[in-house]
Amino acid sequence: MYSSSFRLTNRDIDLAFEADRLFLVCQPKLCLATGGTLGAEAYIRWNHPDYGLLPPGLFLSFIERRERSGELTRFVARAAAETLVRWRGAGLDWPLSINLGAPDLADMGLPGALDGIMSEHGLDPASLILEVPEGAFARHGEEAQRTLMALRRLGFRTALDGGGAVIVPDDVLTPDYFDEVKIGGASIIQFARRLKQSGLGFVGKRVALAASRGLGATAVGVEDATTLAALSALGFTAAQGALICRPSDPAELTGWSASPDVLAAMQPPKEEEVLLLTDPLPEDGSAPEEIEATHTDETATGPAPIVEFSWEDVDPMIPAEEVRGVAWRLDRVCLFPDRHLVALIRRPRVLPHMKKEKARRKPAKRVAAIAKDAPQKTPPRRTSPRKPKAPAGLVTRPSLLQLALGF
Repeated sequence: MYSSSFRLTNRDIDLAFEADRLFLVCQPKLCLATGGTLGAEAYIRWNHPDYGLLPPGLFLSFIERRERSGELTRFVARAAAETLVRWRGAGLDWPLSINLGAPDLADMGLPGALDGIMSEHGLDPASLILEVPEGAFARHGEEAQRTLMALRRLGFRTALDGGGAVIVPDDVLTPDYFDEVKIGGASIIQFARRLKQSGLGFVGKRVALAASRGLGATAVGVEDATTLAALSALGFTAAQGALICRPSDPAELTGWSASPDVLAAMQPPKEEEVLLLTDPLPEDGSAPEEIEATHTDETATGPAPIVEFSWEDVDPMIPAEEVRGVAWRLDRVCLFPDRHLVALIRRPRVLPHMKKEKARRKPAKRVAAIAKDAPQKTPPRRTSPRKPKAPAGLVTRPSLLQLALGF
């Protein structure tokens, strides 16, 4: 294992390339509609002689700061091509994805280098999917678009990698530039557990835009069955993560398929059947015909249907004139069966009938003359301390309860 703090140098990078300390692990990607395998994604690992196995998060930024990101990308592409050749020999016809760095999108020599690597191994460029970080457009802009177009003309498939937090030009997120979008991290789990599906946050906008333009949407980092079951209804077309398969040695994935438990978890959960009252309520207050028939039918068995009323349909009548001032400071009151009264009180407001006229200030000269002519004041009488009065606009608990219950 690596220590909590360590130091890397350019010499470490040289030795990593020369001694084959860098290697790839792959993670399969499943189709949510059929459960079949759509391919895999390659991740780079560094087996350091002193610090042990290093995940990419600990050394990618260091390599980028040393301006050696292009060298690492070419190494990964060559290792991915060798993996594809071994898979083809074993009868495994999967495409493989590799990740590009933001500086790679400004490297105009990268498309030709990748095309040469694929030609050297006799592979179709379409079998290599290049995942582009969304942050590259914020840093390089037009250069990133030109590099993408060059890669697309050579036949490479591309994917936009990110959660939608970085704004990508609207004319770039099209089938001319990308084949799919990939969204990963904690945002996937949070979004998959939301109740609603449209227009919620960056993730929802990115998935909705991809679906409207015919792009695939892959969820990365799926780690529990609840998330996996919700992805299809949210617009995702594919998924990968530790629940499906952990990153493994490419040779171990030959003949791999999803387990029955994973395929069963892909099915969305059945929603509970609840009868909702959607017709408007009659003005005379009588129950709808369907509800009356259910209660009057003697042969009917089972519990009575569930009827749900909206609080907006209720027009409460609050008696007495004095409680209107209280209602101004009442945000909302919720009543639940067998629960306490919940009330949210905003900052008290001073109503017209609560205002007190301020005493006018006398001129300084007049006040001094009056004080001079006035006889000496006798010592004030001692009075018993009075209890502090409650503010005029304060809503007490009993009055709030009376207001909520209507008496």
